[in-house]
Amino acid sequence: MFRIEPPRRPAAAALALLLALTWPATAKEPAAAAPAFSIPGGVFTNHPTVALTATPPGAAVRYTLDGSEPGAASPIYTRPLAITNSLILRARVLAKDAPPGPVRSQSYVLLADDLLDFNSNLPLVIINTFGPEIPHEEKAAVSTRFIDPRNGHATPLGAADFDGRAHLNIRGRASLRYPKRSYTVKILAENDDAAKAPILGLAPESDWILYAPFPDKTLLRDVLAYEMSNQLGRWAPRTRFVEVFVNESGAKLSRRDYVGVYVFEEKVKRDLNRVPLKKLDPADHAEPEITGGYLFKKDHTDRGDMGPVTLGGFPSYQGAITNNRVGFPTGPGGFPGDPAGFLPPYKIPVRTNKLIVFDGVPGLSTGVRPVREWPGPLVTNHLGGAARRGPSSPRPAPGPDNEEALPPGEPVREFLRTARTNQFFFVDPEPDEITGVQRGWLQHHLNRTEAALHGDDFTDPAKGYAAFLDADSFIDYHLLAEVTKNADAFRFSTFFHKDRGGKIKMGPLWDWNLSFGNCNGKQAWQPEYWLWPQLNDTEYVWFRRLFDDRDFAQKYVDRWTELRGTVFSTTNLLARVDQIAAELRGPQARNFQRWPILGLNVNPNYFVGETYEEELQWMKNWTAARLAWIDQQFVAPPVAAKAGDGQIALTAAAGAIYYTLNGTDPRAPGGGVAPKALTYEGPIKLNDRLTARVLQQTNRWSGPIMLGK
Repeated sequence: MFRIEPPRRPAAAALALLLALTWPATAKEPAAAAPAFSIPGGVFTNHPTVALTATPPGAAVRYTLDGSEPGAASPIYTRPLAITNSLILRARVLAKDAPPGPVRSQSYVLLADDLLDFNSNLPLVIINTFGPEIPHEEKAAVSTRFIDPRNGHATPLGAADFDGRAHLNIRGRASLRYPKRSYTVKILAENDDAAKAPILGLAPESDWILYAPFPDKTLLRDVLAYEMSNQLGRWAPRTRFVEVFVNESGAKLSRRDYVGVYVFEEKVKRDLNRVPLKKLDPADHAEPEITGGYLFKKDHTDRGDMGPVTLGGFPSYQGAITNNRVGFPTGPGGFPGDPAGFLPPYKIPVRTNKLIVFDGVPGLSTGVRPVREWPGPLVTNHLGGAARRGPSSPRPAPGPDNEEALPPGEPVREFLRTARTNQFFFVDPEPDEITGVQRGWLQHHLNRTEAALHGDDFTDPAKGYAAFLDADSFIDYHLLAEVTKNADAFRFSTFFHKDRGGKIKMGPLWDWNLSFGNCNGKQAWQPEYWLWPQLNDTEYVWFRRLFDDRDFAQKYVDRWTELRGTVFSTTNLLARVDQIAAELRGPQARNFQRWPILGLNVNPNYFVGETYEEELQWMKNWTAARLAWIDQQFVAPPVAAKAGDGQIALTAAAGAIYYTLNGTDPRAPGGGVAPKALTYEGPIKLNDRLTARVLQQTNRWSGPIMLGK
């Protein structure tokens, strides 16, 4: 039996130097060929014996069984190797007086009897570390095997869609509290460089995610939200449900290695098939090159802690909470929803010796904090990289020409401004790759953006926010966040990107498991009421001011009206939930056998169903109620009906109907009635393009209906 040791990996540069000194080459000496394996890697029910063949014959073949790269000190192959445990065999040919040949690897996974009859309608993923545990902060070298179903079934012995080496580590922040781990996967070439590969029908890339749904007991919330975003024309990670085995023992693969249903998904990354931004090179220090592309996000200021792990997560479940804060929720401001759909702001309790009372203006002598007025716009343009533990230390901000503002070798963690939490972080270029000049340029650009947004000319298309922000992308993100009421939206895992010469766009979506009613905080379990009024301006970046622009607010209503009949259709969404649930019918049963959390309070659940079907029904009921509630918050468009003789009759529940017959908008910019708009008084002969809206006395317009040519 081969003993599997933790891999020891010399640095690539040091290994190359060692090989060059050990096997010097001349211009006339070609490198040796790669060794041949008598049996290719795969999954086996027997104990295969593998022979290695060298070219030229007689050349030495050195090999390893622990995943490390064969070098001068590695064993020399002398006879066929009997494989008695799962392992990765790596070998290279070392011909005399010639450069060493390329490394080749094959993984041999031995299958235990208890998996001989395992099959799934989902793809299978088999991960082998051949001994070491998968870490969080560091990366482990592993072998990966992806098996796509054939004729509707995938088995561990099935043909591989992809089989290769990868670096793997545990990922996440809050999810570290759960025993079911999510993983970052980077596909590797033999020289340990990143290698792009198409996997399970997704576009070729090297970086992937194996996401482990845990507190989301439907298993599908992220997948559904990402699909919705893609249907809107906003890229979000494409996904495949999979069932995963992780073998950290080096023994035969067995049922004990089954870790449940996962979502294999694309990582948010600059790439032609993902976030299509121009690559920003270190030498790009002048416009127009320095203007993009940038990918950055709002997120937590720390990377979390592994902490104690239980099925219910930690901290222990506390029941439904409201997270009320003084002065929140805020009022509607310029938001175009019905003011009746907003809750009053929370007032602090004044404690006395006898009881707790609520007082809008407590005195300082009582020892209770005074009620805070809404502070107005806060500057939020912090930039940096997440600290490994806790908040980062204050550091000087580099200017456009200053790359020496940080200690040598230290990536920038944050830019010092008024706000102290929920700042922006670099994603691409990464904190240790972006130059000081580029940091300074992006910082300055965000300063200009906020100055234009909060200036007197903020609605001017040339001087205001429209010169900096892509309004349509902000509207789509906001609608997706509110339709699903994602408790983390706007605040955490919230991405922005800016291409070269382009405007700042919001997105893509990421981390949507606390949505569709699946959270006991931020009132996210309630299908009623808006999420955003509970957030301050460091969390709810730029939107309060954007809604002060009546035309931005109207575009929001119009987009809702457009999408309500397609992507946000109740019928369509519930049907898609049923389709996904049918795909998961068998796999979810195995998942919850492995992780018996149905009927268990898993923080931050609000609803706890006893069965998978109850979890699905709760989500479906919540979704239908949420969409119906949002409908009630906006002025409904007029309803058209045929009235005979080619005429169209329009009706509205309340308000006046205005229309045009030339395709123009009956609403004027700024919210007034367009000069050529007509007041509806009776059936209309439809010869050309009819555009109609409803106007209520509160100066709130409906979305449009458009009929005709």
